[in-house]
Amino acid sequence: MSTRRTLILVAAIVIGAVAAFALYQYVDGVEDRAYEDARRVKVFVVKKDVGKGFSGDQAINEEFIEEDEIPQEFRPATALTDLEVVRGKVALSNLSAGQVVVDGMFVDPRTAFVSFSERIEPGRVAITISVDQVRGVAGLLVPGDRVNMIVDTPEGRQFMYQNVEILAIGGTAAPDVGATQAAANPGSGLITFSVPPEAALRITGPGASAYLALVPPDNVPVAVPAVPPDAIIPSTLTPYPDEEL
Repeated sequence: MSTRRTLILVAAIVIGAVAAFALYQYVDGVEDRAYEDARRVKVFVVKKDVGKGFSGDQAINEEFIEEDEIPQEFRPATALTDLEVVRGKVALSNLSAGQVVVDGMFVDPRTAFVSFSERIEPGRVAITISVDQVRGVAGLLVPGDRVNMIVDTPEGRQFMYQNVEILAIGGTAAPDVGATQAAANPGSGLITFSVPPEAALRITGPGASAYLALVPPDNVPVAVPAVPPDAIIPSTLTPYPDEEL
């Protein structure tokens, strides 16, 4: 590279740096002028992302949260005034840098994590069955999915229950509300459902070995007649006779 080209490049870099600094000064000055008449108040702000369950003591000691000032009109009504109150607590959910710390973001560890029994709705019970890859939709199910249960009865094969909620697969439960990590199948054939008590008795009754049919989240249960054991399969080119070929 020639000396002339080098000088031009250096000059361009210097000019760019000066322009960037001037822009920063201008924006900073505009912000100052906008806030010059505003009364500033103390708040505590998240400086580095805090994960769910993160210790309040660690957040303070490692400066994940620091004192700052903002215009009074922007201060949340529940903003903390004493950071010491988060000691001995943990973050209830993920906190992003820039958030003002308010009451309720850090809670007692005993209330931060939901026990499995708290996932069960009133009037329901959790019941587990074992399915193989064929009966369990090839392992594609994840906690939180809903399925229809297909069983064989004297009247034929039919849906026993529809839109049955999967609470867990193996030891993996459905994600909590607000979780950032998607649900996954841990590779287990043990499926735990949330059902009414009477349904639990039927699901675990003699000969109640069910096939699971995965349904979409907005599935609407419909009455489907049983298919008798001796039913003749229609000789069509598609399993959906109502569709046009």
